[in-house]
Amino acid sequence: MKYHMFALFIAVLLIACQASPAAAQGMQISPEQRTQRLKDSLALSDTQTKDVLKIYQVMDTRRQELFSSGTEDREARMQAMRSLRDSTDARIEALLTPKQKTKFEEFKKQRAQRAQGMR
Repeated sequence: MKYHMFALFIAVLLIACQASPAAAQGMQISPEQRTQRLKDSLALSDTQTKDVLKIYQVMDTRRQELFSSGTEDREARMQAMRSLRDSTDARIEALLTPKQKTKFEEFKKQRAQRAQGMR
């Protein structure tokens, strides 16, 4: 019985150690998943999809830098995240057709509603 409890403890510990930093930061989705979601929502072309993926990869790197910077000022970090999100959205919008831009506006509204629901 003691062996089984010990084995279970070790298994849980190993799983916890392998949790990604993104999971610890609120279950962030990968740049690839974000891109796929946008591709499906906006019917992106292959070229647009590649460009959006690059934009999301840059955003993800900058987001990780913000969280690892160690700043204790939560409000400053949140403002930096909003700024990063806004600049990312602007870069994506520059790639879109007028019809896709309209859909992207709806996509952003839904994203805001999901975020509001998480709070």
